Amino acid sequence: MNSGTVSTSMERQLATVFVMTQNLIGNGRIPGNPHSRCCRPVLRGLAAPAKPSKKVPSRKRARQGAPKMKYWLALAVFVLFAPVATVRADGLDALTIARKCDAALKGKTEHGSAAMTVRTPEWQRTLELTFWYDYPEKTFIRIAAPAKDAGTGTLRLGSNMWTYLPSVERVIKIPPSLMLQPWMGSDFTNDDLVKESSLPTDYTHRIEAETTEDGDPCYRLVATPKPNAPVVWGKLVLLVRKTDFLPRREDFYDEQGTLQKTLYFDNIRGTGSRNYPMLWRMVSHNKPGHETTLTFFSLEFDKPIPANTFTQQNLERRF
Repeated sequence: MNSGTVSTSMERQLATVFVMTQNLIGNGRIPGNPHSRCCRPVLRGLAAPAKPSKKVPSRKRARQGAPKMKYWLALAVFVLFAPVATVRADGLDALTIARKCDAALKGKTEHGSAAMTVRTPEWQRTLELTFWYDYPEKTFIRIAAPAKDAGTGTLRLGSNMWTYLPSVERVIKIPPSLMLQPWMGSDFTNDDLVKESSLPTDYTHRIEAETTEDGDPCYRLVATPKPNAPVVWGKLVLLVRKTDFLPRREDFYDEQGTLQKTLYFDNIRGTGSRNYPMLWRMVSHNKPGHETTLTFFSLEFDKPIPANTFTQQNLERRF
């Protein structure tokens, strides 16, 4: 995957602030200061005639002007940089982009089938699975093949999660402390698959820059977890496609700020009433040679799902 060059708008603004600062310090004049040469033509036409005042020594004038210099310099920096962190020229703020990105990948409900291929330097295996999501509270995933894994299932209801192992006919409750553990030995964690955490709700967001991914103009969105949010990552960095708000790439950082893995979203094509990335590829950065792909075969959004799908009785049903 090839990332494009980050937009240079912030560099241009930094240069502007730098030049303004140098000019202000060099001239000893601040826009808006009545003593400033650059403001006299404007003030002459607007201000009432000034009363005669006592002559102020030059050193005292310099001391009086220093606070005004700091005020106007701070104001210039705020005006230039506040929009960069919150709102783009197209009027979209970071939270709006996060919500649109989340909605582009999800419906109210979702049902489909996919193949998961896990690759390591030593071995490779493929699982076929079906899944049902009723956002934001319910998830059910069932492995259909190969035969030795068929019937293995995962159920999430709110913050509770269970896995059923048909080989031992046993249901295991997964505690929150294990949400970061691999799902079925893959590079996707339990949280990645059951989607307990929510990008718009559990994180705060900022737009770091604009860039490209495979030729697609994208927003670079940085998401940091809110205090006490049920998340397992220290930071997420997403490249969100401008045209339809689909993610093209997502970087996962731990609480120490170390990049752990990257998820690439590829093969975007129409499915039903929306575009969708039909190939997801998770690449590990702390385990060289490890990656997992999800290839989607079928997808349905916003269709009713029977309530008994998300039950422990269904989890333990013979497959």
